[in-house]
Amino acid sequence: MNEIGYIKVDVAMSDSAYFAHAPHDSITLPMAPSDLQGVIDRVSRFGSHSCEIEDIQTSGVIDKLHFAEDEHVSLRALNAMAECVKRNPDIDYDAVRDYCDNFDVPVDPLMVGNVIMQAEQIPYTSYSVDIDNEHPTPVDLQRAYGITLIDRASEELETCMVDNRLPDVAKASLAGVLELLANVPAEALGAKMESGGEVCLTPSGVFDRNADGIDLMKFDLDELEQAVFEGDRDFAADRIVVYAESRKMAEAGVDISQPLTLPMDAGELQDALKVFADMEGVEPSDIVMCDYELHGRFSEYAWHDFGTDDPIADMNRFAQIVVDHPDLNVGELFYYNDEHEVYDIADIIDVAEHFDERLAEQGREFNLDELGESKGDEAELVNRDTDKFEGNALTGGER
Repeated sequence: MNEIGYIKVDVAMSDSAYFAHAPHDSITLPMAPSDLQGVIDRVSRFGSHSCEIEDIQTSGVIDKLHFAEDEHVSLRALNAMAECVKRNPDIDYDAVRDYCDNFDVPVDPLMVGNVIMQAEQIPYTSYSVDIDNEHPTPVDLQRAYGITLIDRASEELETCMVDNRLPDVAKASLAGVLELLANVPAEALGAKMESGGEVCLTPSGVFDRNADGIDLMKFDLDELEQAVFEGDRDFAADRIVVYAESRKMAEAGVDISQPLTLPMDAGELQDALKVFADMEGVEPSDIVMCDYELHGRFSEYAWHDFGTDDPIADMNRFAQIVVDHPDLNVGELFYYNDEHEVYDIADIIDVAEHFDERLAEQGREFNLDELGESKGDEAELVNRDTDKFEGNALTGGER
């Protein structure tokens, strides 16, 4: 798998030269569109000024792509393009780059994002040999193309020669053709085939000039954002981010934790915990939650302090229930559990799974305003001067 990489952008108010305290920020893309809009609003003072990009740094496969990096490039388009790369880690980005460079694709990140989203339709085939030269000459490309044509023809002939339906005389003729192919000058063959104008030779491979090209306007900016960010749990509105490391490291106050965005597939979670455990030389059962963040509807459960003893698998199960039930009022769930002293994660899950039944049994609704005011007074007393780890409880959301 390719190293995804990132785009780091320093952005400032365009009139910053005239303001001693003009807002600016440094952000890493991709990020949730709503978070990016918050940055734009803050830096531009909600549209009263424009934003200007002061610096762009890239890494990973994003380094391979050629796109506009001037001060006026669209932050939203950059963000959407970065998310396109994140969502498509296994495509050939050398081929994407060469297609954009040779088929008049503008350097607008929106257009590059459109190419990435339709990469499977790029009329491209790779060479059968590696090109050793880091900066290949036209002759290098022609030689690679010629060898590729010879290799493919030889493979087809060899397949025919093992066909029992062919008489021996025909197979002998094919063997002679194979011998002739072995003596064909690859450079000359590649140059001859290229001269017809039907192919474009690039360092990554061969492009068919006669094939239909990529629709560069298949997605406008709004559509591209929707297409790439929809379903990405890292930017989902309702999510729990847990930070996992070994219990030993957590209790020692050493932060080498790795983030996990929940909910996620149970098997995928199990694999991730095993990777974390292998990194620390412990068993997966020794990996605990050392901190967490509550986003979206989960933030309504922020009064509760989850702890290191709450299994990450159970946190994932709780997250999955909430996401699978968009009508579940998480605020009501919290106050019900608090009133009934339901604090164990397994019991929280049980109530969440049958919350409508619990409310029906109780026969009344909560007054969230009154309960919230009461809980706020209580929290001010209970949480005063408490540390992050007290009785294995975490404050949560402090990152």
